[in-house]
Amino acid sequence: MSYIKKIEISKLFGELDINWYLDPKVNILIGKNGSGKTTLLRLLKEIIKPSHSHGVYLASGIESIRIELNDNKYIYASKDSFVPQEVNLCYINTFDRYQSDFEHSKSHQETELDVVLEPLINDWKSYLLKLKILAEKVTLEFDEQIRQISTKTSADDNDLQKLKQLLNNKTEQINDITNYKNRFIEQINALFYDSHKRIDFDKNNAIIFRNHHNQSFSVYELSAGEKQMLIILLNVLIQENKPSIILIDEPEISLHLAWQLDLIDMIQSLNDNCQLIIVTHAAGVFNKGWKDKITKIENITSTIEDHD
Repeated sequence: MSYIKKIEISKLFGELDINWYLDPKVNILIGKNGSGKTTLLRLLKEIIKPSHSHGVYLASGIESIRIELNDNKYIYASKDSFVPQEVNLCYINTFDRYQSDFEHSKSHQETELDVVLEPLINDWKSYLLKLKILAEKVTLEFDEQIRQISTKTSADDNDLQKLKQLLNNKTEQINDITNYKNRFIEQINALFYDSHKRIDFDKNNAIIFRNHHNQSFSVYELSAGEKQMLIILLNVLIQENKPSIILIDEPEISLHLAWQLDLIDMIQSLNDNCQLIIVTHAAGVFNKGWKDKITKIENITSTIEDHD
C-alpha cells in the first residue's frame, strides 16, 4: 500500500516551512482560518494528481514541495523541476468548488453538491457493471464444474462432497464481490433511517431513494447533509478497496453530529486500504478514538524567524 510518510513544503505563502510526519491510516489536521490547512490539502491534490503544468500549483508562493512515500519513492515539485509518481488519490470537497469545475460541467442541476453528485452517479453505474461482470465470470466458472458432476450417471460420496464445496465456494466468492457494495447500501439506509428514506435503483441502476410511502425521488432532492454523506461514501466505495490516499476538506460541514462521530469508521469499513488526510475546524468530533491522530498546523510549521 502506498501512503504518505512525510510532507515537506518550503515557503508556503512565501514564509512558512512545513514538516509533517503522517500516520499510515488516519491524519486529522486542525488550525485557525487562514493558517494554510485547505491550501496544504489542495497542494497535495495538485502535485499528486496534476491536471495542468506543475508551475500552476506553485501559485501559493511555495518554493518547493516534497512528498515522501512509504516505498522509498517521492514526489517533488519546484519552479524548475517536477518528479511525479503514480498514486491512487481521491480528493473530496463537498462545500467549496472551484469555478473552473463548473465551467467544464454540463450539469443543469441547481447546487454545487448536485454538480458533484452527477458524475458520481455515473461512476456508481460503472462500478455496478464491473461487479456484474465479475460475478458472471465466477458463476460461469463454477457452473461448468457443477454441471460436470451433476450430469454424471452415478455419483459417489466424493462427488456429492465436491458438489457441496463448489456451491459453497461459488456463494462465498459472489458475496466477496458484492461485499463492499452491500456495506455501502446498509450504511446509507442506517444513516437515513430517521428521515424514513431508503436507497433504491432505477431501471438504469442510478441511485434513487424511496420514502415510507414507497414514493421514489432523486438524489438531488436530498438535504445538503444527506448529499454530502452520499458524496463522501460513494467516493470511497468506487476506490474498490484499492490502496488509496483520500483527502477530505472539512467533512463536518452540514453533517449531523452523530454522522461526524462515525465518519472515519464508515470510511474505513468501505476501504481499509486507505490513508485518510482530513482537514477540519471541528477536531472535537474526532476525539472518539482518533485523538492521537490530530495534528495542529502550528506544530508542523516554522517561519524564517524561527530558523534564526
